[in-house]
Amino acid sequence: MRTLRRLLTRVGNLATRRRQDERLREEIAEHIALQTAENLRAGLSPVEARRQALLKFGGVEAMKQDYRAEWGLLFVENMIQDVRFALRSLRRTSGLTAFVVITLALGIGMTSATFSMVDGLIFRPYPVPHPSNVVTLVSTTHDNSFDYFSYREYLDIRDKTDSYDGVIASADMEAVGYSAEPAATPRIKGGMMVSGNYFHVLGVEPRLGRGFREDEDQAPGRNAVVVLGPDFWRHEFASDPSVVGRTIRLNGTEFTVIGVAPDSFPGMLTFGVPDFYAPLAMARVFTTNLQKNFFEDRDDRELNVKARLKPGTTLDQARNELAMLAQNLEREYPNVNRSRSAQVYTQFEARTQEDDNWKFGVIFVILALAVLLVACTNVAGLLLSRARARTREIAVRLALGAGRFRLIRLLLTESLILASLGGLAGIAIGYGVVAWFHSKDSIVFMTELPAAVPFRMDARILLASVALSVFSALLCGLAPALQSARVDLVSGLKSADADVPGRKRLWGRNLLVVAQVSMSLMLLTASFLMARSFQHSLLDGTGFAKDRLLMVKFDPRLVQYNAAQTKQFYKLLADRVREVPGVQNEALTQNIPLGQDEFYGLAFVPDAFQMPPDRENFNSTMDTVDEGYFETLGIPILRGRGFLASDTADASRVAVVNERFAKHYWPAGDAVGKHIRLDSRTGTPVEIVGIASTIKYQSTFEKPMDFVYLPLAQHPISRMVLMLRSSGDPLKLVQPVKDIVRSLDPNLPMLQTRSYEDLYLNAAVKGPGIAIQLVGTMGLVGLLMAIAGLYGLVAYNVSRRTREIGIRMALGAANSDVLRLVMGKGLVLVGIGTVIGLAMGFAVEQLMNSMLFNVGGVDIVAYIIVVPSLFLVTMLAAYVPARRAAQIAPTQALRYE
Repeated sequence: MRTLRRLLTRVGNLATRRRQDERLREEIAEHIALQTAENLRAGLSPVEARRQALLKFGGVEAMKQDYRAEWGLLFVENMIQDVRFALRSLRRTSGLTAFVVITLALGIGMTSATFSMVDGLIFRPYPVPHPSNVVTLVSTTHDNSFDYFSYREYLDIRDKTDSYDGVIASADMEAVGYSAEPAATPRIKGGMMVSGNYFHVLGVEPRLGRGFREDEDQAPGRNAVVVLGPDFWRHEFASDPSVVGRTIRLNGTEFTVIGVAPDSFPGMLTFGVPDFYAPLAMARVFTTNLQKNFFEDRDDRELNVKARLKPGTTLDQARNELAMLAQNLEREYPNVNRSRSAQVYTQFEARTQEDDNWKFGVIFVILALAVLLVACTNVAGLLLSRARARTREIAVRLALGAGRFRLIRLLLTESLILASLGGLAGIAIGYGVVAWFHSKDSIVFMTELPAAVPFRMDARILLASVALSVFSALLCGLAPALQSARVDLVSGLKSADADVPGRKRLWGRNLLVVAQVSMSLMLLTASFLMARSFQHSLLDGTGFAKDRLLMVKFDPRLVQYNAAQTKQFYKLLADRVREVPGVQNEALTQNIPLGQDEFYGLAFVPDAFQMPPDRENFNSTMDTVDEGYFETLGIPILRGRGFLASDTADASRVAVVNERFAKHYWPAGDAVGKHIRLDSRTGTPVEIVGIASTIKYQSTFEKPMDFVYLPLAQHPISRMVLMLRSSGDPLKLVQPVKDIVRSLDPNLPMLQTRSYEDLYLNAAVKGPGIAIQLVGTMGLVGLLMAIAGLYGLVAYNVSRRTREIGIRMALGAANSDVLRLVMGKGLVLVGIGTVIGLAMGFAVEQLMNSMLFNVGGVDIVAYIIVVPSLFLVTMLAAYVPARRAAQIAPTQALRYE
């Protein structure tokens, strides 16, 4: 207690330091005056009396320091003094200060912005209490390490495991037709089906009303209740607190609002923000697969399953228990669970396994850290040069008794202030970059569903920015501070710019320039490689005709069509749009190439194919299309035929495969006429009637992949995309299509109505362009910093050797000799940096190829462009001060200090 009281007293004395100093000064003056008076009475002269009084009292300043150490916090006072002096010193060199702050701001800003990317894609915890206890359960096969579970499998996991406090299930967010009134035309919103215990297990308390009860998820179709998302509640109901109990219509069915989710819970998705949640028991209103029974079919896998671990349960215990359950299910249901296991993933593992978006963030962070390192080396070089100019100041301080540790602390304080200012400016740049990302939402998400870029500058990123600022201060300021404190006292007092003696006095600056050149070369190489990969993807083409195509998505389930009504609607729609003037071809497809919806998979067994003993079937990506698809998109049929109107539900089952599929399974023969069986060896036989050209399906960067087309008549799907080939501007067909749809059903909404070329430009051009712009900016910033660093080093070298240059020229050296002498140093440094940068560039290229582009080899052209360009630009930066050195007059140089 006494120690705490003493500490608080000292802290309070800091606030009254001036008054304390004044009182101390008065006491010392009074004491010396009394002693002087006593000496005067002893017969001494006034001057001698005061001198004797001062001698008897001792060191006044030492006494003050002892007193302050007793009643104050000396370390804090010294820090305050260091900060005040550092601010005055930096104000005197405002140009240097501004340059350093801007340099660090660029490095810290880009790094914090890319940190926000990786945080949003991988590391940000789930928005629920105790998020580290929430794990993701997935079904696994030979071909898929992240598959979903069926409803029946979810029930087995929920009821037959003991490792969890609760197991929840949710379907993907789907487009749902929403209307507040029965007579209103449905509008598209994003809805998600969840299990009845969803909110309870996650620990989410609705801000209004309640969550689901477990009994509301037991009887299919019984409880039509819904919980609204917070954004949806604000936008559609103006934050009306009386919304609980109201009725809304979803896909034509009335639902009662029972609650509103809190603002702290935007959902568990990375990009999507659901507008509302409905219980799994209402799956028949929302399910997409008309050929499956959601509640009974064990192979209808649509559910993402998560669970909350019990306290004390380890991840290994949960994994072992789930793996054992998967083995039991394989024995009980061999037809649908053959070679199927299960795995438990942490949040980090789940997000890195689920998709590949995080890989772009990791690449950007690596490159941004390189920019920050270039910035720090640049600043460190400037501070090293500045330390030389302060040699006499440091020597005087040492001569007056200042300790070397105190000087190092003073110089590090200056670096910390610079880094703090750079960190604040960097945070502002980070906010700007994140805002720039959010401005690209319309490019990234071409969908009516609620989605947003998950990047934001939250408290965790701001804390990382502070850590980066401290790291930058140490990295930039430690070496200059240590060098300044090692100055030779005698040489420093004689000369204002004395160097540290020895041949190694410039090794630090040289190393910094080499690091700048090498990392700048790596950054430029990365930007050129990304740009050229993007260029190659465009030059390779897509394999189909993209121009003059109109696309419109339909989902008759939004107005409660059954399978027969859906089939009739698409038949009438196709017949009528063919008669519209300007329509050359018509097609219906489940998924468009290069769209944002994922293609479904098809399990099959090729006839007469020797299957591995541990495999029940193979898997391939597939699409459902009608007979006009290949002609409308201009996809060549290489052998056999496409689909015909005669390929009806009653006819023999047929399929068209792409060339890659045919060569994969029948490399020595013709695949036309061969058969595949769906799901297993005893499954439905399907005859391959045609081989289509291999196109780009999901990404312009993808490798050739196996693909199977099934006819719509034999594989009916509710949600389809109408594609029309126009003889002119495809957007002129929008109104005729609207008229036809109104005549068929005025309540059925038209989704994602746009020209296909617009979608292609976003997916294949504008989307990758965002990444190229970001990486290109990093490369440009790194190059400018390398130029500044090399220019500064050569200019510093010239100033240090001015007298030497004068002597050489006085002895007969020509301007070209001086130019060659000065340029030689820069040439060597650039050469070393280029060699190291090439090695780093090769490493980054291999990383980008393995993580992003799925290609191999080395892009020689990129290096042929980047390396000479960087070499010429950096040598130009060295040439300018070298030329200035060659023009120095010998008489002026000999007088230079």
